[in-house]
Amino acid sequence: MEKLIDLFPSDQAEVTENGILFNGIIYSCSIAIRDQWYLQASYLSRKIPIFIDNYDDEYILLLLNDGSLTLAYRILENGGADELSNKNYQEVIRSLKRQLKNRTKRR
Repeated sequence: MEKLIDLFPSDQAEVTENGILFNGIIYSCSIAIRDQWYLQASYLSRKIPIFIDNYDDEYILLLLNDGSLTLAYRILENGGADELSNKNYQEVIRSLKRQLKNRTKRR
């Protein structure tokens, strides 16, 4: 059985006022927005563990304090999302769900 770390290498990202920074790319997720991570970053430096896809830098997986994972998606430099990026986001979600479902069946 493959482990998550076998498919997605682990690393660290920095939470900044602008978003979650990794390798010069800014990412964001609903949990970071809801919990105001970016506001807190203005006075508190914070690194978070992540898992990365070596073949696709459009997203990273964040390891949360409770041990769960959430997807953070790359923020476009112009600050806006277009229809294509939304479709790509949905496809990434569907792909990850299929991978997890297939792993569960193998157990």
